[in-house]
Amino acid sequence: PEDLCTNAAGGKNVMLVIGDGMGWEMIRAGAIAKDIKDELMDMGCNPNTGCEGVAAVAAKHAFDGRTLDHYYTSGRGKGLSFQKLADYGLVTTSAMVIQKPEDGAHYAPARSLLEGEVSDHFNGMAPLALDDCTGKPIDFNPADYEREGGNMVMWDDLKGGRFPWDERYYQTGPFNDGFDPEFIMRHATDSANTAGALATGHKASVNMMSVNLYEEDVSTILEDAMKCGKAGGVVSSVPVLHATPGSFVVHSNNRNNGPQMQRSFEKVNPTYAAGTCSGRTAPSPEHLNKMRPGGSLSSQWTLIEQNPNVSAAHFYDPLEGLDPNEDHHVMVCFGGSLTPSRQSNAPYRGLDDSYSNRYCSRGSVDRDTDGVPTGVTVTTSSETCDHYSAEEVAQIPKMADHIKAAVEFLGKDDDGFFLMYEQGDIDWAAHANHMDDMLGAMFDLSDSVDVMLDWIYANGGWEKNALYVTADHDHYLTLHNNFPEVVANFLIDGESHKVTPQNNSNVNPWSVGVAAGRHEDDSKTTTEHIKDFATWTEEDIQNVAHFWGAFGSGGNGWGSHSTRPVPISYNGDDGCLKALEGHGYQVLGRPVEGSPGKVDQVHVHACMLKNLFNL
Repeated sequence: PEDLCTNAAGGKNVMLVIGDGMGWEMIRAGAIAKDIKDELMDMGCNPNTGCEGVAAVAAKHAFDGRTLDHYYTSGRGKGLSFQKLADYGLVTTSAMVIQKPEDGAHYAPARSLLEGEVSDHFNGMAPLALDDCTGKPIDFNPADYEREGGNMVMWDDLKGGRFPWDERYYQTGPFNDGFDPEFIMRHATDSANTAGALATGHKASVNMMSVNLYEEDVSTILEDAMKCGKAGGVVSSVPVLHATPGSFVVHSNNRNNGPQMQRSFEKVNPTYAAGTCSGRTAPSPEHLNKMRPGGSLSSQWTLIEQNPNVSAAHFYDPLEGLDPNEDHHVMVCFGGSLTPSRQSNAPYRGLDDSYSNRYCSRGSVDRDTDGVPTGVTVTTSSETCDHYSAEEVAQIPKMADHIKAAVEFLGKDDDGFFLMYEQGDIDWAAHANHMDDMLGAMFDLSDSVDVMLDWIYANGGWEKNALYVTADHDHYLTLHNNFPEVVANFLIDGESHKVTPQNNSNVNPWSVGVAAGRHEDDSKTTTEHIKDFATWTEEDIQNVAHFWGAFGSGGNGWGSHSTRPVPISYNGDDGCLKALEGHGYQVLGRPVEGSPGKVDQVHVHACMLKNLFNL
């Protein structure tokens, strides 16, 4: 609104936490694992090395027969810091199908209302896409794609269940009541357009970052905050211009257009940005050089970079004396090209918190003489490996320390601030079907939210602050009932890395299946086709008590996003989100139907805006 800044002085600080890919089942896995680890430590066990002697015997006895029922099987649950927040709900993460669907309906297509794919051109640099039937520009249709032939990919309670914990996800079927376990596998969204919806309140297609369907820039909440004199920042465990953090500080029709994103980031000029720095999803080398001492931006920007001669304890010493009220800006770079390992995300700590002792899952695609994929071969070594070396880990602050630095700096701003923090490697681990890595990333997020809560309670509480913890999308994880006992035994035996099977390939089975043309073969279901390219054995599934994908897809049978709604835990919202449950919203001025009992990501944006600017 034009009067956005009028009452902004009375607004709250707003913090948004995005666990990338963090669906309900992934939260439950993290919560249960944390509870188990804490209980074992209270029994005298070391999560790195396991239990010994009498403690091992007692621990085995304590967890014998432990099931999901001993923890929780529905709703909010408990175990992680953000599950203590006062309010809870579910959020739809709708995508769009425009022009034509992707082969195999694996993801929704990266196509706007301009001709071709978004990767074919720069922002707005294409003619209007034409309707194949009428020959006229496509007229956006807000109806559901599968049910009514519209452009929206809507959630369907009948096909996917009203809740993510629907009991049919834990049953083999077949089902005669309309439930379809493959429904959530079709036309999935990506992190760019979902984060863009959270950042701007506008819907767009896959790969599009804070632009509308005509590829026009739309203002982000971070930019709005800065226009009204507040500070605005992003922190991520992955590259700072990657899809989710980038959608708050970049306008690009294509998340893979590095030069376009880098130019946009320089123009947006956020108060604070932190993440790994590597390649096209980091600020350009020229931009970083301008921030360094003697550069043209050095009077405004302070660049903090990982250095082998600086320990994690002293990493943030350069923040001393900096103040956003003085128009000081901060860029933080760690990992990536600054380390010998050249990893693109923060160090994985794993289930055992050791930052080591993990399987580095690998596999290769088998092909016939015509180059058509026929299967996947696992090449994972039986020897465990380190994500980063111990020396590198000692140089990189923990994610909670990154968040502490960001909140304390932005919190100095007299007019308030907006902060988006993303734990992006939850998603990366889920793409790899890697439970060990995923659990460690979940612990990082929980610890970081604890830091935010400490700051909130010391700085005005919920009268002055609002905190939202959610996800941009879900994956497709299912826990077996004995998951708690299995996780406990791995920790007791000092073999926590085995929670991810050695037979894990880190190869996306349906991507390979589509490349093999299986999406055109109706002799099998999608799930049956996927199993041909999965590499876990039935014994693996039983040993780790979980699997990825639908029942029967082979254990590591997905590795992709899904359309299932995601949880949101929040406080300080003053009733805004509750009032919007079940309501619809607009896309390009057209009304889109809401989902009963749920909000959409555009509603989350609206409530953050309301609280930030006292609307």
